[in-house]
Amino acid sequence: MRVLTKNSVEESEKNAVQSGAFSFRELMENAGNRAAEIIMREYAVENKKIALLCGSGNNGGDGFVTARRLFEYGADVTVITPCGKPATENALFYYEKLDGIRITDTFEGEFDIIIDALFGIGLNREMSAELISLIERVNQADAVRIAIDLPSGVHADSGRVLGAAFDAELTVTFIALKPCFVLPPASDYCGRVITADIGVTPVEKDYYVTEAPEFPKRRHNSHKGSYGTALLVCGSYGMAGAAILACRAALRSGVGIAKCVLCDGIYPAFTAAVPEAVCLPVKQSENGTFADGILADEYLKGADAVLFGCGVGKGENIKALLEKLIISADLPLVLDADGINALASGIELLKKSNAPIIITPHPGEMARLVGKTTAEVESDRINTARSFAQEYNCIVVLKGADTIVASPDGEISFNLPGNPGMAKGGSGDVLAGICVSLLAQGLEPLKAAKAAVYLHSTAGDKAARKRGERAMLPSDIIEEL
Repeated sequence: MRVLTKNSVEESEKNAVQSGAFSFRELMENAGNRAAEIIMREYAVENKKIALLCGSGNNGGDGFVTARRLFEYGADVTVITPCGKPATENALFYYEKLDGIRITDTFEGEFDIIIDALFGIGLNREMSAELISLIERVNQADAVRIAIDLPSGVHADSGRVLGAAFDAELTVTFIALKPCFVLPPASDYCGRVITADIGVTPVEKDYYVTEAPEFPKRRHNSHKGSYGTALLVCGSYGMAGAAILACRAALRSGVGIAKCVLCDGIYPAFTAAVPEAVCLPVKQSENGTFADGILADEYLKGADAVLFGCGVGKGENIKALLEKLIISADLPLVLDADGINALASGIELLKKSNAPIIITPHPGEMARLVGKTTAEVESDRINTARSFAQEYNCIVVLKGADTIVASPDGEISFNLPGNPGMAKGGSGDVLAGICVSLLAQGLEPLKAAKAAVYLHSTAGDKAARKRGERAMLPSDIIEEL
């Protein structure tokens, strides 16, 4: 599956028309009919009062077709045209077929369903004060709100809100997902998204969507060494849980051996919680973190991948430990949490690595890495992740709703599963553990990163269905793996 920009969607439509499969008018009819079919499937429409807000462009044309179909199926339909009559030939053609349907230019009265077909992907500037006021009134109405193509007021490619945005419960979009569905703040206005097939083949451009990984069947004649050894350097005094969660997630994700280098002060709690792990307790410093020079070279021997950072704390000794790992280790390395924070003051260190590196920052950690505010990172997630991955030759897993996976060659993938119940301390440790486990089992780094975020979020969705988003815990995600 792809996520396509406005230009790529238009190119896809143009290719379909030039191939002779459709005219642009027929595409408009297909879009409006499919939107109506999905709305009728999802909601009872007979005798319901339905308002369609239709703009003067092609999105309004889609709305006119939808209005006609809903009217034919027994809905009490009102078409509202706050921008005036259609300005495009095809939209005008379907506007003139609204016989028997009320048409007005003002939003008045009460409705059961309000459908937005004002702008679609064409909006590229802030709306007028009158339209902003209209959308704000509509959002306050006690009605089901449905958007056609995308909620009016959001910018298709950037996810920016252009003054105000229609707050949809459901969005019926066409051909492919658009970036606004997976980027803040627009994604909060899209609700549930259904992509309708209108007969157009999407061009193979722009962004990917992560998919369920396929793993080979395990051979009958195998042993723990067949499935890799993950070395986890995690935890500190007061942060034993980070090491426990990461290690349990690694084991649940199929690694044969999990070796954990941990401060001796948390050894009793850790080994009681994860008896399956091999523990390598080392001297703890006065501030409860790893003492200087603890990472003996023999710890790295036999390991297939390393995770560094979950709950290790801060300090010069942590920075020195990270530098040793990056410069001397020839193993795939996952950096998370405090490992990323330690990297922030010496970012050029990444360029000294001889091995693949995956970093898994949340937006605040990413902001520290690039010297920006969290808000600036969130407003430009794609370019922030991609430019960093390219400059420092690493894979960036920029966490959040619809997590981004960026590779050094510029590829961007969005991860669609997941839910707000995963927004709890410890969820990132679980993701890091899954990631190092898949690397240790031999997955190529980019595949490992994509598979990890997909498994993590899908397990999170299963946990939410069982426990509820408010009640679920990171440990529930592990149990669903």
